[in-house]
Amino acid sequence: MASNLQIYFFYITGIISLFFLHSCKPAINDNDSNSIDTEKGTKESPTDTMGILKPTLGNSENKNYSALTTSKESAQKIKTFLHQKYLEDFDVLKPADRKFSFFQTDFNNDGKDDYFVHLYGSYFCNAEGCTYLLLDNDLNEIAVFKNLYSPIYRSDKTTNGWNDIILFSPEILKDEHQYINITFKNGKYTYTPAEAEKLNSIPSQNCIVMWDNQVSAKEFSF
Repeated sequence: MASNLQIYFFYITGIISLFFLHSCKPAINDNDSNSIDTEKGTKESPTDTMGILKPTLGNSENKNYSALTTSKESAQKIKTFLHQKYLEDFDVLKPADRKFSFFQTDFNNDGKDDYFVHLYGSYFCNAEGCTYLLLDNDLNEIAVFKNLYSPIYRSDKTTNGWNDIILFSPEILKDEHQYINITFKNGKYTYTPAEAEKLNSIPSQNCIVMWDNQVSAKEFSF
């Protein structure tokens, strides 16, 4: 009799255990299944945001330097200028902040190279871009651009004798217009993003491109 009761007890216990094991099994809904497959099988391309080409801060790993960026004589001139301009800031400038690169090309069609200078480091750069200077051949400061992304283009078009400058729009991820056009007026380049001319097309192949990901600018210290 005792053995029959034991058999019956184990039988009932087994049925109850199977019930609880089945009822506690985690369910996977369609959303969970899809999210797992997506995570394993796809990766978002960094250039896929709304079909817009994202701006960059330049490619420091690319050592294919442009010939417009390597002149030691020009670098020394710019170094002297920057050292004087930021002399009062030297106490707070870290070594990484005292680096620059440049492109030399004629912006005012006087037959002499001018200098578009890119400043680096956390003192001059943030999440919105970096500081750039445009100096003429005599190192007069023509423009100071803050919070810019590269690449930057010297347009093949001119206004008041100076080549236009094409920049990435600060609203690039919100606006279908990727580029804005900056012109030389009243003795300077006026840079007001909200009022800048928006371009409906990419820059011409005749433009000089600076700090893109194909051709790098050599870096120097000041």
